[in-house]
Amino acid sequence: MKTFLKITMLCMLVFACKSEKKEAEKTPIQEPETVSLVPKLMHEVNGLTHCESVVYDKNKNVLLASLIGNREPGDGSIAKVSLDGKVLDTTFVKGLNDPKGIAITGNKLYVSDVTVLVEADLNTGEVIKRHTTEGTKFLNDVAIANDGAVYVSDTFNSSIYVLKTDGTFSEWLNSEALEHPNGLLKVKNDMYVAAWGNMVGPDENKKQSGNFLKVNMETKEIAKISKDTLGNLDGVQIYDKDNFIISAWRTGKIMKIDDKGTVEDLLTVGRSVGDILYVPETKLLALPMNIQSQLLIYKFEEVKK
Repeated sequence: MKTFLKITMLCMLVFACKSEKKEAEKTPIQEPETVSLVPKLMHEVNGLTHCESVVYDKNKNVLLASLIGNREPGDGSIAKVSLDGKVLDTTFVKGLNDPKGIAITGNKLYVSDVTVLVEADLNTGEVIKRHTTEGTKFLNDVAIANDGAVYVSDTFNSSIYVLKTDGTFSEWLNSEALEHPNGLLKVKNDMYVAAWGNMVGPDENKKQSGNFLKVNMETKEIAKISKDTLGNLDGVQIYDKDNFIISAWRTGKIMKIDDKGTVEDLLTVGRSVGDILYVPETKLLALPMNIQSQLLIYKFEEVKK
């Protein structure tokens, strides 16, 4: 009797295992859903004459964009644009010559203007002071340090200048290893550089290197992050905790890059995309288009794969 019971239980167990196996074979394996961020064009703002750079004034919830103008003396300006793409004021700061990079700290706006770093009142747009020193040639992007110092790249000189909090303005670093710096971004103890590039290679096949670089603010050591040349880089912003977002002027590419140099193309727009803005909290991306005299406003949206 015991033997019979054991055989019966063994048969039931085998049958149950086979049933479970068949049921498992019938049930498809559910692949986990992945979500990616995809840029969607929200607004195309026209009539911004040779728009070069853009920043976000979070206190007033508006965008400020530098307009080079038609390169006539004094026809450059800083414009105000709403987040929904309406031009509010094209001459919020006026009387500039060839404005490029802009940055905000406290109640002040700093603008690079050829050989001069302009300091303006963020509330009124009035110019407070112009800072320059002997030897500046082509001041470009502007970055603010935690201590309030204002750094500005000089692309022609392959150097970076600094306006210290005591008001002195001088060259901070000059090196061909900076590869003619364009975009600047200060993060903790490092200055990240989107380089326009040196001319490299044999005479018949020269090209501009355009790497993504990192400068240690204490030692001034320059390290190359990108594994290969990326073209004429222009803007650089924080994308998330692990990545930056950079723009390439000539190719119109917007790219994501991490600290190890891994690159992912996010978007390609027209040639001449300048000093970009990205706001991680709202996933807003603003692209100044120099030749087109436009500002393109995108929003990154979640898309399930």
